[in-house]
Amino acid sequence: MPRVSIITALHNKGPYIAETIHSVIAQTILDWEMIVVENGSSDNGCEVVRDFKDPRIRLIVSEKVGPGAARNHGLTYASGEWVLFLDADDLLAPNYLAERLGLVEGIPAANILAGFWEEFPDGERQKLKICRPATFGIPSRAVQEISIAYPPWILHAALIRRSWLKSLKPWSEDFDRVQSEDAVFWFGVLQDATLAWGEASGAIYRLSTPSSRDAVRDLKIRFDSVCRVVESNLDFLRQQGRAPTLLQRSVLVRVFEQEYLQLLACGLDVVADEALRQAESYLAGPGWWFSPGMLARKWMGIRKINQLRHSMRRN
Repeated sequence: MPRVSIITALHNKGPYIAETIHSVIAQTILDWEMIVVENGSSDNGCEVVRDFKDPRIRLIVSEKVGPGAARNHGLTYASGEWVLFLDADDLLAPNYLAERLGLVEGIPAANILAGFWEEFPDGERQKLKICRPATFGIPSRAVQEISIAYPPWILHAALIRRSWLKSLKPWSEDFDRVQSEDAVFWFGVLQDATLAWGEASGAIYRLSTPSSRDAVRDLKIRFDSVCRVVESNLDFLRQQGRAPTLLQRSVLVRVFEQEYLQLLACGLDVVADEALRQAESYLAGPGWWFSPGMLARKWMGIRKINQLRHSMRRN
């Protein structure tokens, strides 16, 4: 049984997949398998994968198109102790798997091994920069709470113990056409998990490839995606008989307040008003005595608070 199963959804990434596979082959540990899941490509990506003769690399075909569907399908073939989801245009530094797996020595009960990553704009590798998760080093439960609206890290910055993926289909395929679909995945996977942190940054993320979702700049589409992600994660809590905590509510206030300000700045007033309504809805109810910022928003209103800030900056 391999130590790590690397699952890669392949959809029209022919120009990139060879480099991704080479970065896996270059790993300093040899005990891995790579499952490349073709799902509806119209380019030569499959032929590129077939050219690799390494028996640890398998190409399979998913009948369904979409990253979540492809990853779920790939999981049915996985046999490793750990799982890494690696997009077909992203890369691994040679010591990435070894360094992440080394975290288990310090926390044997860990279900998730996470840490830093590096990213660069497509075609500009010289602009590679190290990124640190905003949640780095905080307790596992707090990471899960803060991740209610956005993923806590890029997709391949963390390995997951395969036995921890309790569902045979942990990826919600309803979100395959939604920006930040991995926010729903990570919120569920992090529930009650034990997290081990590392500072290695061997996960390498390629920004703004032609079909990548980080290239989406439409604020209305992004806002709709945030709304869907949040509602799904709140529904996850409801199914467990839980209400959002004060920390989660404060995160949601700030998330929708930021959406409101950006939409307003772009003249999307109607959508901005909906974002404002969403932000203020999470201020309802007691419990804000410990947070002066949230108390001010609750008493004065988010619109007025930001008008005062804008006025002070101008003066």
